[in-house]
Amino acid sequence: MGKFFKDFTAESKRIIWPTKKELSSKTTTVIVTSIFVAIILFLMDLLFSNAMVYLHQWI
Repeated sequence: MGKFFKDFTAESKRIIWPTKKELSSKTTTVIVTSIFVAIILFLMDLLFSNAMVYLHQWI
């Protein structure tokens, strides 16, 4: 168990953390992509639900 924490401490010292600029850029990319995917899923849901309503009325 002691070896695990020793290795963990050694590995955590080698981590290269992103700069504020990189962090904000990547965060913005994730948020914009998430909103874009949400809009696409919303439109697909709207399309398929309307198609089901029309299909149900037609049958």
